[in-house]
Amino acid sequence: MSKSLFSLPGVCLLASLGPLSPTAANAQARCAMPSTMPPEQSQVVTTENLLSLRDFGGTSVGITSTPFEMAPDDTILALQIRQADAKTDSYCSAIVLLPTNASAKATVIDDGGEIVPAVSSRYGMSELPLGIPKPAIMRWSPNGEKLAYIKNLTSGAELWLYDRQHQISHRLFRSLVDINAIAWTGDGSALVYASKPGIIDARAATDTEGQSGYHYDGRFWPLSSDRPFLSPDVPTIEAAIDPDTGQSRPFLPSYRQALYPSTTRPKAALAFTGSADGKNLAWSAPMTAGYPAKTTLQLRMKGRELECASESCTNVAALWWSEDGGTLFLERRSGIADNRTQFYAWRPGGRMPPRLILDTANSLFGCKMAKQKLICAQETSTAPRKIVSLSLRKGEIGNLFDPNPEFAKLVMGKVKRLEWTNAFGIPTFGDLVLPANADGKRKLPLVVIQYDSRGFLRGGTGDEYPIQVLASHGFAVLSFNRPPWYGSLKPAKDEIESIKASITDWADRRSNLSSLETIIKQLAADGTIDPARVAITGQSDGSSTATFALSNSRIFSAAILSTCCEAETMLALSGEGFADFYKSIGYPASDAPDFWREGSLLGAKQARPVPLLIEASSSEYRLSLVTYRDLKARGWPIDMYVFPDEGHVKFHPAHRLAIYRRNIEWLTDKLKP
Repeated sequence: MSKSLFSLPGVCLLASLGPLSPTAANAQARCAMPSTMPPEQSQVVTTENLLSLRDFGGTSVGITSTPFEMAPDDTILALQIRQADAKTDSYCSAIVLLPTNASAKATVIDDGGEIVPAVSSRYGMSELPLGIPKPAIMRWSPNGEKLAYIKNLTSGAELWLYDRQHQISHRLFRSLVDINAIAWTGDGSALVYASKPGIIDARAATDTEGQSGYHYDGRFWPLSSDRPFLSPDVPTIEAAIDPDTGQSRPFLPSYRQALYPSTTRPKAALAFTGSADGKNLAWSAPMTAGYPAKTTLQLRMKGRELECASESCTNVAALWWSEDGGTLFLERRSGIADNRTQFYAWRPGGRMPPRLILDTANSLFGCKMAKQKLICAQETSTAPRKIVSLSLRKGEIGNLFDPNPEFAKLVMGKVKRLEWTNAFGIPTFGDLVLPANADGKRKLPLVVIQYDSRGFLRGGTGDEYPIQVLASHGFAVLSFNRPPWYGSLKPAKDEIESIKASITDWADRRSNLSSLETIIKQLAADGTIDPARVAITGQSDGSSTATFALSNSRIFSAAILSTCCEAETMLALSGEGFADFYKSIGYPASDAPDFWREGSLLGAKQARPVPLLIEASSSEYRLSLVTYRDLKARGWPIDMYVFPDEGHVKFHPAHRLAIYRRNIEWLTDKLKP
């Protein structure tokens, strides 16, 4: 991402956040924020409303998400807010402190640096463009009086320190490479961090190699660059600094425990927790060998092994002990395709089974214990992310911090959770969103958006299809949650064998298509939708599902793809590292027309030509070229746009808004709502 894109890092100001620290008040630029009071009259949700939401944490609502950092005394948490601005094609950011006391207000303490796109390491390469925001890194000192946090930069990073007593932040140092982790030593006397300074020399060596020509090998990702990528094997270096002076200090062997803490966590444990005194342990572990294995809850209390035989102790995602170590609280996934979240309380060793505290279809995640409550991030199908508290005694949800209070007055479509089973006997779910004024008297065109329908229904995976705005334009929208991978439901010795079972005979794609055909036929049969006006959209895995559907079904009359397309040529275009991985999971190593005849639009000579729009990133559009040329020659009404400086997920605010608008206009033209 170029420097000019982030020339105005600023503080997202909310009047309700309370007073600014001197550091925050002196920030170079600030986001222009709307009133924090909801408007008096309801307004129809727009693409601008969705784009400019104040976000925090990662883009997923998964178990491993860490949307905020809790202080050791549980009284305050820290988070980084970001907000997109399409006019300047930039993001503003803010570091916010939020007391866990419901009566207290949040405070902006500083800007959060530049919001830059994350990269990833895979297929034997590092720094591959990913596109989602790089995660915030924040750590409280052991006494909770200081907060260390990373400000990411277009090139490198800075380590900053906030002092709660003096309410001021200052920079400790700047690094020319990313800072990958930070931690405090146990006594708070030193800050330790990890980075890869060797990347600088590795890049220089690549420059030198280029003078005599790069040797083509597994380091290349031709989709993104004509230059080889670095190896993930560049060594990680640990260092330490004095938090008072910012001066370097020797990295003692004992400091490694701070960065890489060792625990009594069993090797097979998924979720794990230990009581404050360390005498009681609880973890979720596989019940059987093979992949995937059903998990159950196991405990070690004062040296005695226990096991929970209740169904409520399976599929546990997170665990916490009470202060006295006598009660265990568990969070688990339940329902069709794990679409519900449950919280339980259990006193191990007693006669009573775990007691249900809360059962909800809303997404609660990243939870941290604070006395007799959990502090969590929450999303509902119609409301974006906020911070809530969950009473562990009554199961009541209390609001702590809503960064988007004006969203409450926006008119939202009607959302209905649907559950069904496909022809393979595999259940899944989705959310049907209808216009707010839908009366059921008219059949609506349907837009299918993929492929995860948990949490706030914003724009599908990749966030390119504004669900609520489409509903306001007269579309029925199905937010489709893909069924479990076909191979994951079959016994397998390991993950690779499970993936191969999904790929063999395109079994997983057939399962996805069956799920889509089943629900679309149901919606047509009950008069909700017009089966002659059904569009499918998709990014990444969703794009593969869409192209397979276009190749093997005539149920769709239009399609938009954010990435395109699975074809035999993709193994060559993506480089040797990518090709080697895909061969290892069952893709053919050489010409295999029979394999691709059903899985690729190139081989689908009998596929129904439908209007097709491709909205591709600069790092992936080359995958589309052969399919684009072939379909256009065969008379398909196809069009493609390429967005510069983008990775797997589109990152630029201007691009995201343009994609929102074009997709709405294109679908309106093709499906006539």
